[in-house]
Amino acid sequence: MKLIPIDKLRYDRELSIWDVLDVIGSIIRDRSVRVCIEVDESYVIKRGLEIYWALRRIGASKAPVGFSECYATLDDIGFYDNITGDTHRVYSSSLDFALRGLPTPLVKLRSYSDGKVNVWAKLEWYNPFSLSIKDRPAVNIVSSIASSRREGIIGDASSANFGIALTAVALQFNIKTRVYLPRRAEEFGLVVPSLMGADVIHTDAELTVDIISRVKSEAVELGFIHVDQFTNDLNFEAHLKTLAKEIDYQALKANLKLVGIAGSIGTSGHMSALNFYFKNRYGNEFKIILAQPARGEHIPGIRRSETGMIWLAMIARGYEIFDVTLGEAIDAVKRVASKDGLLIGPSGGATLVALEKYISKSSIEGDIVAIIPDTGYKYLRLLKEKL
Repeated sequence: MKLIPIDKLRYDRELSIWDVLDVIGSIIRDRSVRVCIEVDESYVIKRGLEIYWALRRIGASKAPVGFSECYATLDDIGFYDNITGDTHRVYSSSLDFALRGLPTPLVKLRSYSDGKVNVWAKLEWYNPFSLSIKDRPAVNIVSSIASSRREGIIGDASSANFGIALTAVALQFNIKTRVYLPRRAEEFGLVVPSLMGADVIHTDAELTVDIISRVKSEAVELGFIHVDQFTNDLNFEAHLKTLAKEIDYQALKANLKLVGIAGSIGTSGHMSALNFYFKNRYGNEFKIILAQPARGEHIPGIRRSETGMIWLAMIARGYEIFDVTLGEAIDAVKRVASKDGLLIGPSGGATLVALEKYISKSSIEGDIVAIIPDTGYKYLRLLKEKL
């Protein structure tokens, strides 16, 4: 067996993440690869295409190549290479920063930890473009479009953060963007993409998902590429090969007893990926706690599960979901600010509320990660109104 840089291998057809999801699950469960990829003298894959695409989809840097049985650990295949960052933190471009500025920090919250349960905030505002978790799918989606040499304008519906991330990443490839926003989009979602040169359309729609049909029809009419963050599997894949692995890696390095992850749901891309990864990593007893707005409530960036979430319906299993009011979310923002000195966004506040509701009715002990999608500095007007 030899370990070959995965970019050196050649293939005759591409497999989707759905084609290799079971293989990815087995790699995560076994913490190893046990099947060789067979290649010819030109490194064209003759056998083991599923293993190759599973490794590609999960972001490994090397592949086990041979003609018999193989055994390669996660370290052998460079499983964590794409999320371990640059210790010097010097980057050749903003795109390089987005790709190699990982992992985002994991910070223990005094405001929610009590010794029995330790709550760790995953601070996603350390992503450089949108200061949010939305950089991850934007990088994966736009990079794929650029590598396929598809030309033209790209566009999508966004509540705010994804529109910024999409525009910023597209700039790195000299691609123009068209961003559609709902009526209640926060001001930063309007201003920032405009500053970056996007064509911003502020609609009268109540929810982001209400704009999707318009975007689809105008994509055909005006001739732009609809990237569709709500159904594009590259969204789910991005979180599987970066966010999930980061948390796994950080927990291992910090000797955490990881028993659960909490988060809010928007497209469901990141929480479905975390559900899949950690249910395979630790088994069905691993806890996934979700926050959604209570009926009639609006919390920026998140929505209710029944509004249609493809990955939550198809992949996630064994999760618990809690309704959260905006007032409860703002109270959590205030609690973290006053105890930890960190200003988290309302969706992060909702996550902590859902987590606390779960803890209050369970006997769980150990370390739990709370995904904080963005910073509260974006929502000062809203915070001022509610405080």
